[in-house]
Amino acid sequence: MKRIICLFIVLIFSGSGVAGLFDDRLPSARATAMSGAVVALQGDVWAPYYNPASLSSIDNYQIGGSYQIPYNLSFFRNYFVSGVIPTPYGTAAVSMQNFGVQYQGNDLSSEYTFGISHGFYLMKDVHSSLSAGYNLKYYYWSLSESIDGFDLGSGSTFGLDIGLQGSIYNRTYIGVYLLNINTPHIGALTKYELPQRIAAGIAYQPLADLITAISFNKTSGFDIQVEGGFEYHIIPLLALRLGASTAPNRFSGGIGLSHDNIRFDYALRTHPVLAETHQFGLSYLF
Repeated sequence: MKRIICLFIVLIFSGSGVAGLFDDRLPSARATAMSGAVVALQGDVWAPYYNPASLSSIDNYQIGGSYQIPYNLSFFRNYFVSGVIPTPYGTAAVSMQNFGVQYQGNDLSSEYTFGISHGFYLMKDVHSSLSAGYNLKYYYWSLSESIDGFDLGSGSTFGLDIGLQGSIYNRTYIGVYLLNINTPHIGALTKYELPQRIAAGIAYQPLADLITAISFNKTSGFDIQVEGGFEYHIIPLLALRLGASTAPNRFSGGIGLSHDNIRFDYALRTHPVLAETHQFGLSYLF
């Protein structure tokens, strides 16, 4: 019976009628703590996931790993890794995400996303900048056997994302991100359309230690989400983050700790029906 329940949950979160299959999840605990209002923020190691154009602002090597427990359900697993590589022609990145459901050591469903990203400046001067970026992604989805022992199989496809980001006086930032603009589908007999999404937002940094942000997020077939958040560095070592979003109404918060080149982030995000989501992230700047 538990196996049947788990398979039912897989269908809920991975069905064609719900934005669950390869949903654009937030890999960054910083982004989760700010309720996803990060499309306009300057880049970090997680830039490929929320706006590849922001990679252009990174001029050092970075690596990172993140793990979250969606809705505090132990049979879910979701982890991310990313690495950033500066080049003479902009900044590149490689990334990987896995989302899966396990029961008694068996993988009922596994989603893998592998990405190559590139961000570069279109123009930059002392007062303003404009950058662009893109993600080339490979999606792979594998299902376990059905209750009667039938192999449910696997499938794969490719996706393309693009992003733009601009800044004015290093104080005001704007960003736009389009996910899966090539309308990818996955599956053999039954075609599942992967989520398409557009996000646009603005961030404002009135003080060196404070940044505020708001974004509008529209996934095809779903209502517009409004996301807002802020980050305040209480001391150089410690950052406090809070956020809120609509459709559904959710609240979030978290902290960031940094020492030398090591950064640790924690976030918690609520849900009106399900349990909270906890997320942890660790990154290193070379």
